[in-house]
Amino acid sequence: MDDAKQLAMQVFSACGCCVKEILESSDKRADLLAADDDSTYIVEVKHKLDDSELFRDHAKRMTRGEIVSRSELLAQNNRIGAILKHARDQLDNTPGPPDAFRLIWFHADGVDHDLHWKRAFATFYGTVHLLPTNPPQNTVIECFYFDYSAAVSLQSVNAMILSNKQTVQLCLNEFSDNVERFCDTALFQQFAKMNGVVDPRESAAKGDILVCRSPIPRKNDDDVLNALRKQTGILYTVVRLSRHHASAMVGPENPT
Repeated sequence: MDDAKQLAMQVFSACGCCVKEILESSDKRADLLAADDDSTYIVEVKHKLDDSELFRDHAKRMTRGEIVSRSELLAQNNRIGAILKHARDQLDNTPGPPDAFRLIWFHADGVDHDLHWKRAFATFYGTVHLLPTNPPQNTVIECFYFDYSAAVSLQSVNAMILSNKQTVQLCLNEFSDNVERFCDTALFQQFAKMNGVVDPRESAAKGDILVCRSPIPRKNDDDVLNALRKQTGILYTVVRLSRHHASAMVGPENPT
């Protein structure tokens, strides 16, 4: 059993669920079946590791004395989007009670676990950061569903649970078919007690984030910005965040 699946089983057990692995089948199915006194959860576990080929290339370059620099966009990622859709298909293909909830567990691992986490979050919710320019303000705000959001197309999935070696967070899918019933489950309430739930509806109501639920295509930033201006009366500028870093191999100091 891999680390991600083992962690998922431990967390569900700690939340009062009886958890078991789903037997492999000729067709692709989910990994886990968890149940408490009132609800059943079908869970597909996915994990994202570092790009080993990229790291090997960087290591070779550093041994040649080169400084290796990287810039990683902290935004929606097509590869992760494909992983989430594949997980949805496996969940949909898994037999279970008609009222069972379906969850994707996405585990970010490796040296770049923080990058994988942020990209998975941005992919699920289509998040970007915006700066108000008319009227001008100095505070950047996060906007959900600005970019393509996997959650919108995963209506049979109630939530994505994000994890790394230190943190677990439940990301609610407000577009799921039975979202209100899922919010009443013991599992959801356990995460809420630990401040481990992301609920865009609640965050938007508090003014902590913006949401753009317009049905317009997400191919052009200007179209989305215009929709937000009609919604809020404010003109925003897109601020796409990247992570930059440089690495070099440091040898021993010359003896004196």
